Amino acid sequence: MAHSLQYQITESVRVVEVEVGKLLDLAATLRDDGNDDLASAVSIQAHKLLEAAVALRIKMAC
Repeated sequence: MAHSLQYQITESVRVVEVEVGKLLDLAATLRDDGNDDLASAVSIQAHKLLEAAVALRIKMAC
């Protein structure tokens, strides 16, 4: 059971990391288009997601 849960968490973290990359690309596009406020908001939220993913990876390693 624990192995299955660990696998699910690992896969979820990978998905989050991929989506964070897409969000950061979107933020760059928004910034290039002159929409700095929205780009900043997207970037901040993407970083929060990345922090959560990193925290999960750290917790699983302990």
